Amino acid sequence: MGLLDSEQGKRRLLTVEIPAIEAYNEGRDPHYRITVHRKDSMLILSYRLKPCHNIYQCETRLLSSYPLVPPETRILTPLKHCPHLLDGQTLCLWRQGSTRASSRWDPARFTCVFAVLAAWRWLACYEVWYETGEWPLPEAK
Repeated sequence: MGLLDSEQGKRRLLTVEIPAIEAYNEGRDPHYRITVHRKDSMLILSYRLKPCHNIYQCETRLLSSYPLVPPETRILTPLKHCPHLLDGQTLCLWRQGSTRASSRWDPARFTCVFAVLAAWRWLACYEVWYETGEWPLPEAK
């Protein structure tokens, strides 16, 4: 059963995730707000981020196993390949391939908006790396 199929999942959406998105969007320029749409058994958050100089079109997918499985975030704007970029321009945010115990993602503490903020941080690091060749945060590896 997925996030959209179970009562527990729907309750989390209504009481935790949607209010977090609404708080993020409040007072924000319309071009930088999160929009949400459903695709099959997942929710897709679409948004733009501008951590430094460039604007990036982003997408965070909440799979049917969310929140137990972390969100997947992709950058739709073409990027130069770097060591922290996975296939399909998916960001390495949660130590992909890690166990649930060793992952940075904690479904008890984080909402989908945390994934958006993590993407902003990743993109800020990307812009520094692009200019200097050095990834500025070793813990982001």
